[in-house]
Amino acid sequence: MRITPWAACWFLATTVMAGNLTARFDLTLDRVLKGGPPVYRPDFVLADTVPLEGRRFTEFSGDVSGRYLEALAVTARLRSRAASFDLDAVSTQVLRHQKPDGHFGVPFSPTELKDSDMAMLWGNGRLLVGLVAIYRLNGQPEVLAAAKKLGDFLVRIEPRMDQDTVQTARSGDQVAVSYICWTQNIEGLVALFNATSDQRFLDAAVWIAARTARFPGQHSHGFLTSLRGILDLYRATHEDRYLQQVRKEWQGIVDSGNWLTQGAIPEIFAPRIERDEGCAEADWLRLSLGLWKETGEVAYLEKAEATLFNEFGLNQFQGGDFGHLTLTQRGISPPAARAWWCCTLHGLRAFPDIFAHVFHTNETTLFYDLPVDGQVVTLGLKVEAESRLEKDGGIALRVLYSIGGDQTIAIRKPFWAKELQARFGTQLLSSEAKDGYLLIRRPWKAGDRLSLKYTLRTQAVPHSGQPELFALFHGPWMLGVDSHTSPSFFDEPSDLNRLDVPVAGPEGALTLPILSSSTTSSRPFLTPFAWFNVSCQPGGYAMQPQMVRLHPVAERTAVGDNTTWAFWFQRQATPTPELPSTAATRKE
Repeated sequence: MRITPWAACWFLATTVMAGNLTARFDLTLDRVLKGGPPVYRPDFVLADTVPLEGRRFTEFSGDVSGRYLEALAVTARLRSRAASFDLDAVSTQVLRHQKPDGHFGVPFSPTELKDSDMAMLWGNGRLLVGLVAIYRLNGQPEVLAAAKKLGDFLVRIEPRMDQDTVQTARSGDQVAVSYICWTQNIEGLVALFNATSDQRFLDAAVWIAARTARFPGQHSHGFLTSLRGILDLYRATHEDRYLQQVRKEWQGIVDSGNWLTQGAIPEIFAPRIERDEGCAEADWLRLSLGLWKETGEVAYLEKAEATLFNEFGLNQFQGGDFGHLTLTQRGISPPAARAWWCCTLHGLRAFPDIFAHVFHTNETTLFYDLPVDGQVVTLGLKVEAESRLEKDGGIALRVLYSIGGDQTIAIRKPFWAKELQARFGTQLLSSEAKDGYLLIRRPWKAGDRLSLKYTLRTQAVPHSGQPELFALFHGPWMLGVDSHTSPSFFDEPSDLNRLDVPVAGPEGALTLPILSSSTTSSRPFLTPFAWFNVSCQPGGYAMQPQMVRLHPVAERTAVGDNTTWAFWFQRQATPTPELPSTAATRKE
């Protein structure tokens, strides 16, 4: 039996380390607490619980207010200032607007369902999750009572909503007011069951899970939120059918072309892939990390990692918001939208889950899985990781406390690293990985430090639908060209540009003697360890080759919100072979 005390990963202390991920986390947290426009003042946040006019989307009753409460309640475990805006007072004001039947917002239609009913159900689902999160943080009985009253409302309408006629009528092109407005309530109902042990809430979630289905043109955020709820249902019931349902749908998203190579999930599933959505990227990260936790299958971790190092940064705006980017055949282009009404708050909510999966443990070993910042207390050890991966390919693991005795720390060697070296002081340790991990066993003491160094692979990845195109990765980072740094690359006809890179060898690997690494930089959100200058033959004037900057697409946060990026390039004459599967099982 596998025993993995993942809960230990929540004890991260209030000062996470100072690497790239922490800087991104603080950027979005500061935007929510004190940034703008618009500013998340209480009256602004609570406008959808009334609802009031004066801002958009108040018909989604409880959407912004629920997301705000949840994100800050969970974030308060990592940053004490997240609770500084008196969440108790905000939640108390929310309760004043609860209707006698338990819901928030406009009356629920007694006969035929309207778009306004579905919008209200969506917002109430987000608010239920937020109320339970606040109760978990502060233990206010009146907040739990309000959450139970809202749960009672959902239980009462469940027979009406779980009908074939309703599901069919709402599984068309309604997108934001489609059937997912109902199925996403699984998450809140399971959370409410966990807080109350009231079987009615779990039974309602079971009925809704049976109605959850994916179809073309569906709103991805709503569907992924439903899947996260079903994964919670598996954890609450330990019934394997729910885990298998989530695994099947996760794989279906990948196989249907709705997982994009940069780690993005489109706002609307194919065939309507037009732009991405920060909410969906946050959902995909949390869902994939959750499946990794429950199954130990590294394919889930690798997909989450690809999203984290690429799309999650690409989608984060300079001010800390998340939102929407317009997808093109070659990359992204303006217009872009800061989605303060959903993506910014949902993006903030993802950070605690990411930090909680940096490490995991079994009975005897501490595993370092995600090469980012993090901190953990477990197995008699307190260990922190501070990443400089983007600066020099290095990470420092420091032991802050140890009860003594021999203990094993295992460091994952990802597929994108040619080599992983570990030094203890000046001593170079064995670099041979076993089952995907470098195992280091010794008597640890406070002050001990492991210096990790990753030698990165450069790889070409073929486009699944356009064989003449390829993408380039250096280590975990997808490389692109942006209109601010290399404006001439976007001269018409830029679709005919050809990068002067060699044809990929076995497994898509490249050696790039023509690329020269750029100088380092201390600016946040830049990744100088993956900067290259490469020759390009412009489509309109191939006789005059130009030099362009290849650098990680996640640097959009530093480069500019309204830049155009290309990350699919004209491939060489010789086809690039398919990359092999990296599926394996996590070392336990």
